Amino acid sequence: MTATSRVHYFHADACAFGGYFERPIERTIVPQAPMSLSPAGGYGSARSENFRLEGLVSYKSASTQVSGHLSKKDGGGWVTLVTSVVEGLNVLDVVTADRLSAQISTEHPLVGDSPKVTFLGTSFENLKIAGCPVDVTLDLDICDQGNGDNYPGAPCVRDDRFLARVAQQYQRMNNAKDLPEWVKDRSIPDWITQRYNSNGAKAGKGSVLCSVVKETNGKFPGRPFGNVFEVPGFGRAFLGELLVDCQSYQLTMVRLEMGCLADSNVGAATAKANGVTEPPS
Repeated sequence: MTATSRVHYFHADACAFGGYFERPIERTIVPQAPMSLSPAGGYGSARSENFRLEGLVSYKSASTQVSGHLSKKDGGGWVTLVTSVVEGLNVLDVVTADRLSAQISTEHPLVGDSPKVTFLGTSFENLKIAGCPVDVTLDLDICDQGNGDNYPGAPCVRDDRFLARVAQQYQRMNNAKDLPEWVKDRSIPDWITQRYNSNGAKAGKGSVLCSVVKETNGKFPGRPFGNVFEVPGFGRAFLGELLVDCQSYQLTMVRLEMGCLADSNVGAATAKANGVTEPPS
């Protein structure tokens, strides 16, 4: 089968920053440096400089880029790349980072439907909470299905390797001492607590929420529960959130739910990659 036998419809979105505040001011933050890829592929980029909102949140620069093309290498498929970067982030002088980078690359096969995916290029640089450094260890191979250079035969959410890694993340979280009820209610799905099995992710919505964050270390206010933090007097922080379903991968490097100094829900450095090839193989 050749590329002319099928048509690939690209899909990639990137947003550097967005969300809303309800207190001390009511303000919706329109997506910063948003960029979407044409279904036909191509390239696009956006940039934003010196964003500031009433002393609540600021960044020095933000950029996004998306691209899609047919690989020129022998046997290569359709490649999608999406990148979202925020530099000089400062949220209420509590959460700061020199640089956040979310990057997703997928390659859909000429024959078959499930892509290879990599998060190479994703990083945290000098992340701090209340001025205290947070050392973040990433698992950029979390979606590696062990096929080497070959394409996977099924989506990630139906792959035992991937589901086992996700189960281990949640089990480590669940084993934490004095785990808050909100973490249990919000973060730990039934298919983990009821005992891991390879069909669990296919129940309900058919999506899996996990993280590219493997471990965090440092002496900073609050307690980490996996990639989730509860910071006294500030709110909740979620690092490297990865939402995977049968068709897409969505990565947000920092998401904040503030409920003390301010009421808000904001996200920084978000990237999403997808793509569909017709007719199905």
